Amino acid sequence: MPPITVVGSINRDLVLTVEDLPRPGETVLARGFVEGVGGKGANQAVAAARLGSRVRMVARVGPDADAILRALAAEGVDVGAVRPAPESTTGIASVVVDRAGENTIVVNPGANAELSVADLPQRLARSAGEVVLVQHEISAEVVAAAVLRAREQGGTVVLNPAPARPVAPEVLAAVDVLVPNLGELATLLGAEPPAGPDGARELLERAALPCRAVVVTLGADGALVKQPGRPAVHLPAPVVDAVDTVGAGDTFCGALADSLARGADLLAAAERAVRAASLAVTGLGAQSAMPSAAQLDAAAGPLGAPAPLPDATSAVLDAPAVPVAP
Repeated sequence: MPPITVVGSINRDLVLTVEDLPRPGETVLARGFVEGVGGKGANQAVAAARLGSRVRMVARVGPDADAILRALAAEGVDVGAVRPAPESTTGIASVVVDRAGENTIVVNPGANAELSVADLPQRLARSAGEVVLVQHEISAEVVAAAVLRAREQGGTVVLNPAPARPVAPEVLAAVDVLVPNLGELATLLGAEPPAGPDGARELLERAALPCRAVVVTLGADGALVKQPGRPAVHLPAPVVDAVDTVGAGDTFCGALADSLARGADLLAAAERAVRAASLAVTGLGAQSAMPSAAQLDAAAGPLGAPAPLPDATSAVLDAPAVPVAP
């Protein structure tokens, strides 16, 4: 199976559960506390590895990360390309989750901010079967270098533009699959966040994105898949009892990369990713709730008929085809 290279962040997650999220100036007592491994990069790497992928992580950590690296290695993630940042602590994410599963997150980047272009392996990919997965909890310079290098080497590039920030057109043009949520899509297009799948489709139609395909994550509404030359397709999510939505988007991205590395077309890969993310919200924590391949297969069931959205004439349709989606 072709490998997946994840270029991104590694954090210590400090998760507090509360009845209700505090208002400004308010102090509330936590019902519980969990500490674990996090960061969008590490989360997506674990999500893919837990589904059976060969995963290599490219990141920076502080001298306090021995336990974190052991935990990632135990999940099957190759940490040989994770470099030390002796003068920085490992990134920290403070996560507060309420009884409805909603959350607020504050991140101190720490060593993630030290990741440089020089830390990138010269060879990120060797073929379209090899997936390179990148997110925004590292510098824009490193994101751009990773995306462009992977494209030059023929890999399949997946960019999760989270947290939201603008992306240079030449970087977007090198992306095979862009995976934003509604807010991130709005930031990329300089617009107000759309409402649901219809709003996302309309927003894509009004402005051009030079990437090859877009998969918009919609939370409890599933995902919207937009490919060249095809109508947009809405994939609804199974109805579940959400406990904690932290890590759902990362689970989606990791599962998407896993399926693409296995040779699935984009629509099938996105459908499987919707299922994986839906399972992830039924448990507390990010990585602790990510499903294994066996759990994902056992939970398989009808999502409802994928619903093509009408008048899908976005400029995205004019972009070159996604190599993994014939």
